[in-house]
Amino acid sequence: MQHGSPRIQATLLLAGLVTMTSAACTTTGGQKSSQEADSPVPAVVAPAVPTVPVIANTLDRGLPVEKYLITPEENSRIDRGWARLVSVCMKRFGLDYEPVVHESQKRTGQTAHRYDPTDPGVATTRGYHGEVTGDEDRTPPPESMSPDVRLVLGSGSGSPNSPGAAKESRFQGITIPPGGCAGEAQETIRAGGGIFQDAQVAIDINFGNYKRSMADERVQEVFRKWSACMKASGFDYRTPTDAANNRAWNSPTPSSTEKETAVADVRCKQESNVVGVWFSVESSYEEQDIAGKLQELTRVRESIDITLRNAATVPLK
Repeated sequence: MQHGSPRIQATLLLAGLVTMTSAACTTTGGQKSSQEADSPVPAVVAPAVPTVPVIANTLDRGLPVEKYLITPEENSRIDRGWARLVSVCMKRFGLDYEPVVHESQKRTGQTAHRYDPTDPGVATTRGYHGEVTGDEDRTPPPESMSPDVRLVLGSGSGSPNSPGAAKESRFQGITIPPGGCAGEAQETIRAGGGIFQDAQVAIDINFGNYKRSMADERVQEVFRKWSACMKASGFDYRTPTDAANNRAWNSPTPSSTEKETAVADVRCKQESNVVGVWFSVESSYEEQDIAGKLQELTRVRESIDITLRNAATVPLK
């Protein structure tokens, strides 16, 4: 899910902030909002799991649904094309402006941090705060825009407050396109059926089967083993997500208790192969879900590819 991309949230440009974050939803891969985590999912028949690898992490593995989600690298390519199109449009009005696309250092998919913590080194030093990626210090300063730039730039396609949305707006005698140059660039990038954001069907598969996997008896069994291991180490948690979501960890830096808990968490996951079982079960649920929606998902992938082709054809300058 590409929530922070400048082409999607063009209103941020008007606030003077153009940022780019990846997705998935994501969000670091696999972590869900409380609303998403609490919403119910339809019951389905538990799929068979042919093989369960013994693995400590999923850094080199991907979930089946990732084929139908916009990757961080693809998102960057789309953003760069969109920003160049904005610049071309602005030049028609005699304005020299191109949105700054702040490249994220994150190039990992949905599984990289889905079952965290899994790295004993990171747990020792960072607890549940996660590894330092380099993005933490990359928050860009607000962009300074003149009133003319703000007017012509607009706030994106479909915005009710954009130029051309309610009445025709002009600058230097030229009609400003609906949504401003931001909106025009959006329409050009997705011409022919392209999409900017992850399709809802893929989002539902991504989140829904994460929750289904946690309710699956095979995952519940390794959670019970993990819980017993944690209790033996002095920590009382029913599931790994309970430990990760402890509100005591909501602090700028990890405490010694947080780090000790995370270290035990990683060790107990490895002892019961929690990641191997969880990943395999979730993948099987996704494969089952994808098979039933393959035609729709094939169109989603085609739409992403259309957007990428459109972005690639934009001249560099």
